[in-house]
Amino acid sequence: MRVIAGITKGRKLKVPKRSDIRPITGNIKEALFNTIGPYLEGKTFLDLFAGSGAVGIEALSRLAEKAVFVELNPRAVTVLQENLETCQLSSKARIIRGDVFRVVNQLAREKASFDIIYVDPPFRKVAYFPKIMACLEVLLNQQGVVIIRSPKSLEMAEEVNGLTRFRMNVYGDSVLSYYHRAK
Repeated sequence: MRVIAGITKGRKLKVPKRSDIRPITGNIKEALFNTIGPYLEGKTFLDLFAGSGAVGIEALSRLAEKAVFVELNPRAVTVLQENLETCQLSSKARIIRGDVFRVVNQLAREKASFDIIYVDPPFRKVAYFPKIMACLEVLLNQQGVVIIRSPKSLEMAEEVNGLTRFRMNVYGDSVLSYYHRAK
């Protein structure tokens, strides 16, 4: 896996070797950044269930101001740190190792807010999808966007806790759903 574009274009990223880590494919990542890429410069980015950090690193490479990565798996966190160092983006990143749901609450208490929130929970944990969507609105800037990658077999809600889906794209067995604040 490589960084597609930006200041670290072409840098190779490591991927954790575990069966429960499902890295984003190059095609899905490219489609995602074709959609949000023009809006990244100077933005804040939150990467939940970050894994190797490929999505947040791509955002930083495309001039996002800062990125926060949240990942529970210690091996994945080590790979994420190595990837940030390889891309020389550590100074723009904050890695939080912990349970995503607890960390989201911690970030809310810190009054953190983000322009773009990318969420990629384990597909086997279908209960995670509505649970995480129900608590993100508090972290989203007024004009912000939440993007969630889900299995095609799981129907994502049109509206969740003040967020409305405005775009949905299917890529094989994955779906990217885009949400913003209800108007």
